[in-house]
Amino acid sequence: MNGGLIAARYGKALELYARELSCERECYGNAVALLSLLPSLAEYMRSPIAAADKRRVLSEAVPDACPAFSRFLDLVLAHRREARLRFILQSYISAYKKANNIVNVQLTVAAEPSEALLEKLEAITRESTGAESVEFIVKTDPTIIGGFIYMVEDRRLDASVLRQINDLKKVFETNQKRII
Repeated sequence: MNGGLIAARYGKALELYARELSCERECYGNAVALLSLLPSLAEYMRSPIAAADKRRVLSEAVPDACPAFSRFLDLVLAHRREARLRFILQSYISAYKKANNIVNVQLTVAAEPSEALLEKLEAITRESTGAESVEFIVKTDPTIIGGFIYMVEDRRLDASVLRQINDLKKVFETNQKRII
């Protein structure tokens, strides 16, 4: 069976189960926490030798997990889907964000942005996308020299100085080719 299909089905099942038990926010927090820890646990989770110990390791990774999330992890382990756990959690997080109208914004800046700027960008993003909530991922990259790169879902606004310099460079190169 297709790994993406498995992840989508399990992710959707967790979303529906958490909604049924009214603990969506807690499950979302648990999923985000476990997803951030999975890279360090990945080798251990793939090991067939540690099969009996995986349940304990996952419960220790997210010690205050809500009962729905704990039962879901038990189901994943019982069906031997732990190798796909990362994709399942990503699928659940994506489904949760879609259901709760949450938008991810990735902002790349040359220097750390102020809180006022982030609040203004959040208001603009809410207005333009109609989102109820906005999650920012702020990256600092001094190579862009100045300005910012603002990405919302599949849209990108590149107002960096580096891009403007590269655009000028291309213009000069094409003009130089015409002269010669």
